[in-house]
Amino acid sequence: MINTQLDTRLEHYEAAITNLNVSKIEIEQVLGILHARDAVQAALKEPKHIPSSTLKRLIVSDAELREKAGAITKVIKPEELEKWRESVHPTDEAWWWRLESIAPHPWDNWDWLWKIASLAGWTANISLLVNIATRFFSGGGVGFFGVAAVALPSILTLLQASSELTKTGKEGFEKLMDRKIPIWGKKIPKQYHQETKLGLTLLMSGILTGFWLLLPAISDIYYNQNGLRNVDEGNLGSAEQNFQRAISLNADNTDAHYNLGNLYEKWQQIEKAKAEYQIAVVGDLPDAYNNLGRLYIKNKKYSEAVLLLHKGLKSTDKPDFQKPQVKYSLFKNLGWARFEQGRYDEAQQALQIAIGIANNPEVAKFIDKNYGSAHCLLAQVLEKQKQSTALEQWKKCSEFGSKLNSDEEDTWLHLANQKIHKEGK
Repeated sequence: MINTQLDTRLEHYEAAITNLNVSKIEIEQVLGILHARDAVQAALKEPKHIPSSTLKRLIVSDAELREKAGAITKVIKPEELEKWRESVHPTDEAWWWRLESIAPHPWDNWDWLWKIASLAGWTANISLLVNIATRFFSGGGVGFFGVAAVALPSILTLLQASSELTKTGKEGFEKLMDRKIPIWGKKIPKQYHQETKLGLTLLMSGILTGFWLLLPAISDIYYNQNGLRNVDEGNLGSAEQNFQRAISLNADNTDAHYNLGNLYEKWQQIEKAKAEYQIAVVGDLPDAYNNLGRLYIKNKKYSEAVLLLHKGLKSTDKPDFQKPQVKYSLFKNLGWARFEQGRYDEAQQALQIAIGIANNPEVAKFIDKNYGSAHCLLAQVLEKQKQSTALEQWKKCSEFGSKLNSDEEDTWLHLANQKIHKEGK
């Protein structure tokens, strides 16, 4: 008879499977089955003709073993099978030594749910990533920090999507799962692979969400501060880019809007400056109320300016407000607006408050650029009221107005010099 040895071993294998009582499985029986299957495999490798009927019997017996894998692994846990493999060292093709990988598991019934959740998760991750990337790339150039911030999560998210949608990605994930986790020292059981995918998806979701929540901080601490540093260094083009990036990451960054408006005003792009100041005003920023109010005064919109300046002064009443130089400017500009309206008593009162604030040496060093402007305005108010103390204010206007900050201050200084020269004659 052809291939008698294979037939004999196959009969032993068939008998071992048949004799296995799934209601009362013993370790010796299982080891006997595995050993019998090893013997069959060894006989299969001998260079002899194998009849189709014999192969059919083997296929049927293997199918029966697979059906009983679930019952076997309920008694012999995966950890125990792992110890067996460490002792026997079966080949990679010896699937019968890895019954836990083919045995159905109660959690497998939920795999469809985990797959749907994973799909929804990485879809949300991609959407969030697109949102983050768009913010970085739409802010006047992305810069090195932006590239680094977007590249890493993009790669991880795409790898995650690949493991779910492509054959190569799935195979790569399975190979990764076949390796032992360094700290744990064990492999993740196959029945938990889908749950592991979901866990990795949720982990990436947490990372991306955390990064998205950090965008306002990155906007202010990194880009806005870099912009201010650029202004101090005279790199105004770079400053504009950094302010735009800060606004791109956080449209509600009122400080960045204000700083960009200030930059546009330096460039005499007044309409652009107004637009930025108006956004900053919504954020209740006193500096923005002041600058926008000043632009309204120059456009002869005195009522609108007064309304803004009053709101700005109200916003300085906050306990954490620590910029008296801004309060000085608000009172000074309020006095200017009232002077232009012809309401001289109110103008005098506002300007005297401004001068009182500036008389503090700790405040004066921050407002030295327009320290004399309040005196220049007060001199004009006192002249309209026909008070003799106007000349004293003209002198202070001339004395403290040597550092000019605007065209109107240049006009006031020229007027002060004329008044003093005329009085001297």
